[in-house]
Amino acid sequence: MDKVDELIIAALKDDSRVSLAQLARQVHKSRTAVESRVQKLIEKGVILGFTINVAEDEKAQQSAFLMLRLDGNSCHLVFPKIHHYPEVIHAYSLFGDVDMMLEVKYRNFEALMVLKDSFLKIEHVNEVVVNPVLKAWR
Repeated sequence: MDKVDELIIAALKDDSRVSLAQLARQVHKSRTAVESRVQKLIEKGVILGFTINVAEDEKAQQSAFLMLRLDGNSCHLVFPKIHHYPEVIHAYSLFGDVDMMLEVKYRNFEALMVLKDSFLKIEHVNEVVVNPVLKAWR
C-alpha cells in the first residue's frame, strides 16, 4: 500500500459515496487507475465494505446492557422469546455469574423498565439487572 492508496482510503472514509471521477481528481490519477486500485484494496481485504451513517431517531438514542440470570443452561430457550424485541440490538450467552447479556436501545427510563419487566415474565428468567450506558468511548 502506497501513499496514493492511503489517500484513496482517507477520501473514502470521509465520503464512501464519492464518485470514481471525483476520487481520481482528489488523488491526481486517472479514473481507471483509481478504480483498479480500489478493486485491489477490496480484493486484499483492506477495504471491507462501503457504508453510510444514518441518523437515528433521537427518541431511541439511549443504550443499556441487561444482565440476565437464568434457570440452568437455558439461553437457547430464552433467546427465541427475546430476539423479536426491536429494542434488542445484540444478545450474548456468557459463562459465569451472568447467563445472558443484552444490548438494548430505549427511548426513556420508563420504557427501559417496561422492557425489564417483560423479560422477567419470560420462563427461565430469574433476574434482570439493568446497566444504562452513561458514555460510549470510541
